[in-house]
This record gives sequence, C-alpha cells and structure tokens, in this order.
Amino acid sequence: MTSETGQQPENGHDAWVRRQVQQTLDKKARGEMTYHTLDDVADELGFNAR
Repeated sequence: MTSETGQQPENGHDAWVRRQVQQTLDKKARGEMTYHTLDDVADELGFNAR
C-alpha cells in the first residue's frame, strides 16, 4: 500500500490496524455490513472497472 521508505512505523500502528480490521470483520459477522466484490460495484455503477 505504500513505498518502502526505511522509516519505522509509529508505535502502536500495527495494533491499531489489526483492531480496525477485526472491528470490520466483527461487523460483517453480525450482519451489520455486506461485502461487495469490485465486479459487483462496477456493474451497479455502470462502468467497467475490471
């Protein structure tokens, strides 16, 4: 997602990202959100993003 810069990430960044991902997966598991493939979204919006 980013270029290698040689800089160290901020302290706690990895844990924060993991929490964000887990919260999203938990919402999906509870049925509070729905996953749509890129193809589905492109079809719905009427353009070819493939």
